Amino acid sequence: MPTIHTDMIQPKGAAYRTSQLHNRSHYLESIDTSEGRLAGNSRIWGDASPEVQSRVIDILIDASQNAGLSVRETAHVLAIARIESGFNPDAAAGTTSASGLGQFIDDTGRAFGLDGRNRFDAGAQATALVAHFIENRDLASRRGQGEAYIYKYHHDGPVRDYGGLRHAETKVLPMLDGYARFVEEQHLARRVERLPQAHRDNVADRAEAAVPPLDAPATSRDVLRGGDHGADVRALQVTLTALGFDDARGRALEADSAFGPRTGEAVRAFQQARGLTVDGVVGAETRRALDAALRSTPDASSAAESVARPTRTSSLDRLFAAARGDDPSAFRTALADFTDTPFGRRFQTASAELAVQPDPAMRTGGQEPGAAER
Repeated sequence: MPTIHTDMIQPKGAAYRTSQLHNRSHYLESIDTSEGRLAGNSRIWGDASPEVQSRVIDILIDASQNAGLSVRETAHVLAIARIESGFNPDAAAGTTSASGLGQFIDDTGRAFGLDGRNRFDAGAQATALVAHFIENRDLASRRGQGEAYIYKYHHDGPVRDYGGLRHAETKVLPMLDGYARFVEEQHLARRVERLPQAHRDNVADRAEAAVPPLDAPATSRDVLRGGDHGADVRALQVTLTALGFDDARGRALEADSAFGPRTGEAVRAFQQARGLTVDGVVGAETRRALDAALRSTPDASSAAESVARPTRTSSLDRLFAAARGDDPSAFRTALADFTDTPFGRRFQTASAELAVQPDPAMRTGGQEPGAAER
């Protein structure tokens, strides 16, 4: 059964009015519902089933990986597809000829291999979108511009300005950290799924062995800095909020487990108030100061402890049960839940080590002894 990426699924958007339709639009074209084809329910943004949207997401990840994109670049491709089409491969604009996952107008589509035969084919669209991303990424790099310009060029083209940079900064870039975590989870799940069942069992056993007894103190990373994710970051965010340290605009932090710019601002504010080196990095000195502040503020200490304490029983139980079962969807879901716990990194290390160990059955190159001579 295909995996449903529940947190990524988009709701159906608004329909175009008849008065808005342009004569070059593909909005009123019929949808090919042939058996086996990934089809949307309509030409409307996001109007595709969770199964179709999830499979589209998988295809986009595959196309990005095949093109050698990094995790963050793959996340960027996903964010563009979401903004443009809501992961509906049959989406079409009413006011232009824009269509498909990347909403390419006809001229752009032809430049990237799309025409009337494959305009709404999910695989062809994914390949085109990734190629277009690479072209815009390289253009921004040559011009010395940041990643926000990748979507600007997707939206506006290389020379015009239709507000694409503002859309990039307000809509696309805020998604990238969360989507990058999702892509990392998918990459890890795929690596583990390729392991023989005996190796999967060993992964689960080693992950279980890496978890200390329930009465043992929780472990945490020695240093936290911008770009980190996980339960340790969430505990830090709750601690800073409980101690009264907000971002540079005075807004309380969200406990989203992502060490972004706002968390860094709150860390620097705490460091400034305590006379520490103001670098936005939570090292040993800053951690000791946070611990001391918590001890002197009982209410804050209780709030921080409630989130810092690992809640590992349910996620681990699901992981162990799924790893020994034969349901790939259940295994990937359990793995994603476990990855974000304080011990998920140990699990990832164990699975990566096992992934490079040769399967005994394959030590003869996949052939039975003497098979090459028969």
